[in-house]
Amino acid sequence: MQRQWPAGSVLMHEGDPSDHVAVIENGRVKVTSAAASGKQVLLAIRGPGDLLGEFSAIDGRVRSATVTALSVVIATVVPGASFRAMLIDDGKAAFSLLRLVVNRLREADVQRLEYGAYTVTERIARLLIDYAGRYGRADDDRVVIALPLSQDELAHAAGASREAVAKALKRLRDCGAVRTARRRVELLRPDLLAEIAAGLPSVYLDADAPGNPE
Repeated sequence: MQRQWPAGSVLMHEGDPSDHVAVIENGRVKVTSAAASGKQVLLAIRGPGDLLGEFSAIDGRVRSATVTALSVVIATVVPGASFRAMLIDDGKAAFSLLRLVVNRLREADVQRLEYGAYTVTERIARLLIDYAGRYGRADDDRVVIALPLSQDELAHAAGASREAVAKALKRLRDCGAVRTARRRVELLRPDLLAEIAAGLPSVYLDADAPGNPE
């Protein structure tokens, strides 16, 4: 069954016992989870072709995250029982799901590594390059990321405080790598941003120390 959600609406609530899955046809969503402090942590952004809710459909446990529409979202919704039956009957579908889960585990491993190995500025640079590759659009000699994400959400995605991310973005603006506006980032110098993301010494900015808790 195909369904549509307006921007800002919740497709799945953390803690809910539902077990259906959804395949995004159009639009993008953010996946968040509440920390013990109550702060919402941005886990991922998903778009067309991505599968949502597969964990609860497989293990029968409550939702582990909240999924919120960043734009108008159209998705095909499949009941949990039908999804499980498909996996049991169709080995190719089951293998495709296994590959999806492995890819997401790899993403999580990379994220944990980055938290300890890179500075906040480097992590933000890497995050922006990733978002540009997945969700950016070319506009003359720049790449525009028009995801409606706040600085708080960028901070959660980078594992840093909002203040540290604000400082990191200022560094990237000052060196000419990016330009920012409300919920919008433009990559002006992707080459320079890539150097910063790789942790290479740069004459354009003063790097914060690795392991900085900000």
